[in-house]
Amino acid sequence: MIIEVPQDIIDRLDDRLKTMPERAPEVLRKTINDTAKSARREVARQAQDQYAVKAGAFNKAMKIENATQRYLQATIHTEGRPLPLYGFKARKNMGMTAAKAKVLSQGSLKELILKNGDSNGKDLKAFVTKAGKHVGIFQRMNPDEKRKQQSYFDSLAKGEKGKKTTKRNAIKQLYSVSIPQMAGSEKRVYSQVHPVIMEELHRRLEEHIAEVMEGMR
Repeated sequence: MIIEVPQDIIDRLDDRLKTMPERAPEVLRKTINDTAKSARREVARQAQDQYAVKAGAFNKAMKIENATQRYLQATIHTEGRPLPLYGFKARKNMGMTAAKAKVLSQGSLKELILKNGDSNGKDLKAFVTKAGKHVGIFQRMNPDEKRKQQSYFDSLAKGEKGKKTTKRNAIKQLYSVSIPQMAGSEKRVYSQVHPVIMEELHRRLEEHIAEVMEGMR
């Protein structure tokens, strides 16, 4: 997401600081950077309203490239791979019921089952388990996935003298959308955040102009 300054903000700045135009770039830099910080918080808040994801994940995934006096534009970069499904609203498997999860806040918890998934036509039910120190929602692989996994490890072992390929534990962790996908959703997030960003630009501009005026007294 790029925080750019509309013309009305620039016109307002030029008018208010017409007697000291040399201060304008610094005021604009501060305005943009303060707005970028607020925008990041608002994007995270809006995305968390839409998606049933834990808050801490956003803090690490959204980085701000600040504006400078020579480059008056701030950019919010979002990065990250699809998140483990266990990081969303989830419930572990109980008895004959598979693990449940939901991605959208307004959705409902859904049982995670791949119908007729194994070679015998049985359902593959998701389950919560611990792999090393990591807890996640896992599911047994279907026959095609097993073959691909085994072929991959066979290819790694091929040609290495004395190395044997062992049969792998054929389970996979379930994932959902990434934070860039959530934060960058035009329909769900950005369209709601944009008006807030514009309001914040105006508010921060007046705040920093007032600081300059106060300093001149």
